Formats: sequence, C-alpha cells, structure tokens
Amino acid sequence: MKYWLLLFIVFGASLSAETYEDEVNRSIESIRTIKDSEDKKEIEEFNFLMDANWKKFSEKKSVSIPIIQTKLKEELNSITPNQMLLLDLSWYLAVSDPNQEQINLIAKTFETIDFRNPTIVQNTQQYFRLALFLSEKQIPGFLNLIDQRFLRNESRSFFIPQHISMVDAHAQRTHLYGIYGNQSVPHLINLLKIEKNTKLRQSITSILRRICTPDCANDIYEMLETEQDHTTFVNGTYILLDNAGPVGKELYLKLKPKSLSKETEDYFFSEKIYVKNQSYHFFIEKMKKKYGESSNDFSDSKLLAEIEKMIQNQGASQTIHPLDFFSNSIEKQILIDKLIETRRKCFLRINRHGMEDIDINNFILNTIYYKDQITDDTI
Repeated sequence: MKYWLLLFIVFGASLSAETYEDEVNRSIESIRTIKDSEDKKEIEEFNFLMDANWKKFSEKKSVSIPIIQTKLKEELNSITPNQMLLLDLSWYLAVSDPNQEQINLIAKTFETIDFRNPTIVQNTQQYFRLALFLSEKQIPGFLNLIDQRFLRNESRSFFIPQHISMVDAHAQRTHLYGIYGNQSVPHLINLLKIEKNTKLRQSITSILRRICTPDCANDIYEMLETEQDHTTFVNGTYILLDNAGPVGKELYLKLKPKSLSKETEDYFFSEKIYVKNQSYHFFIEKMKKKYGESSNDFSDSKLLAEIEKMIQNQGASQTIHPLDFFSNSIEKQILIDKLIETRRKCFLRINRHGMEDIDINNFILNTIYYKDQITDDTI
C-alpha cells in the first residue's frame, strides 16, 4: 500500500509539473497573437493577455525561466523571429533578477529586436525599459545602440499615469545615456563635434547638462566660441556654470563668441555678470537659502553609509541634507565619485523627482569643485 501511495505521489507530481510546463508553453505561444492595433478594446485584450501570461510565468519561476530561455534562443535562431515574443520574454527575464548568462541573452535579444516594427513602436514603454535595464549594466558597445535607436530615431512618447508624466524621445535618451554613466560623456562630446543637425545638437547638449563634469569644460568652451543656435548656446552655458566648477567660470569669462544673435548676445552678457559672483561661499549661501540648515551630525563613516544607502535606493534619500557634504573630513575625490554614482542611479527613476535629485547632485558637485578655491570663505 505504501509503495502504491508513494508511486502515486511521484507520478502525480510529475504530471503536475508537465501540466504547468504545457501552460507556460501555451502562454508563450499566445504572445504571437499580439499585434499593433488602434482598437482600444483589442489593445486592452492584449494587455490582459500579457498580464495573465506573466502571472502564469511567476507561479513557478524555477520551471518557467528555463523554458523562457530556451524559447528565446529558438526564436533568435528562427528566420523571422516574432518581435513581440522577443520583447516580452526578454523583459520578463530582465525583471526576474537575471544572472550573467541571462543578461547576455537579454542583450542579444535586444539587439535582434526591430525597433521600427509597428508592434514594438506601440510598446515603446516596455522597449525603453528593457533598454534602460541593459544600459545600467554598462554593456560594451551599448552606447552605439542608444545612438541608433533613441538619438537618431524619434521614439514614440508614452505616459506614466502614477507620475502624471509624458516621457518623450528626448527624455528617453536622457535616461539611457545618464544611467550608462561616465563613458556617455566623452561619447556625446565626440558626437557633438561632428553633428550638424540643430535639433540633435540641442538634445545632446541638454543631456550633457545633466551628466557633465569639469572634464567637459574645454570642449564646451570651444563649441560656444562658434555656436549660432540660441538653445544650444544656453545649454553650453549651463554646463560651464553648473557642472564644471571654477574652470568653467574661468573659461566663460574669457569666452568671445562670434556672430551672436541679439537674443543670445543679451543672454551671454547677463550670464557673464552672474558668473563673476560664483564662489564656494556663494554656493554654500545659496544652498542654505534653498534647503535651510542641516540638523544632522554625521560622522564620516555614517555619512558614507548613508550615501551607500542612497545609491542602492536609486539616488533617493530622506536623511542626507546637501550641506552634510561640506561638514566632514572625507577625501574630496571619494565624495565626488560617490555623488556621480548617486547621480547615475537617479536616472532609473522616470519621474520629476529623479530629475530634481539629479539637479541637487549637480549643485552639490559644483560646490565641491569650488572648495579648493576657498580664500576667506567659510560655511
């Protein structure tokens, strides 16, 4: 009797596993029915189907994930891979804490996806988030894919209801270059040197406003010497004054741009007056006026621990005050490196709060760059 009971349990468990595998395979195959559509009801049905599939995949990830990997590999080897199947399965893997082998598969799948395919265009948000996931991993060569698919291609905008925000093509590329990190800066600077399209130059310099360091200063200075477009000139001004520390100030004051429009000439004159006031003391007082005094009394080790928490929390912190970065004895370069990594992580947050924290990080960084210029300045 015990033998038959044991056999029944083992056999029943086997049947159950096979049944679940069949369900996963059916769910995967159902993705092939999804297509681009303008019919609201049909779109809702497709969304319901994808939600149901993901719910099914999540029942037993130890079983479903290997099946998904196998299906992706098979699809990649097919003559005409189904684009939605590539996108949906690779995105599911991406949000399932993938290992390195799976990340490599996701990257290969992303490269295979046809970003101009109508079904992919209709699912721009999912496609963008997959790109954001891969960009954070700083995969070699991925910047070239961002150039091709998000800079030189005008992606469809999408709306995020919970943040009441529309994410347009420029915002998408800003987050993608931003989360890739330091290597994006020289990459974009090199593009800027050869780019003739005014709209793209505006977009590139706007992105650089978020991620530049003093290393950008000389290249931006040379650009401003001959820049004719007002918006690009303004972006370059922000980079020198808000991202490049005292070297940016020095270069801006000696700048002699050629053939400016009346609008740009007036702007340049007013900014030259403003920049003369910039100093470490000037920024500290501005910080106090904007954020008030800090009530924290962090030790160096405690501050570093809080910064690490902020990095892990996508650049967000409820405890650190901007002035805390100026009341410690931590080596300056360590603080700069930590803040730049914190800023990078902020680009994972697709909302205004993430962008606001990027601006705060840049404010703190620019002030730190000025710290070596202290004469009689004090906090």
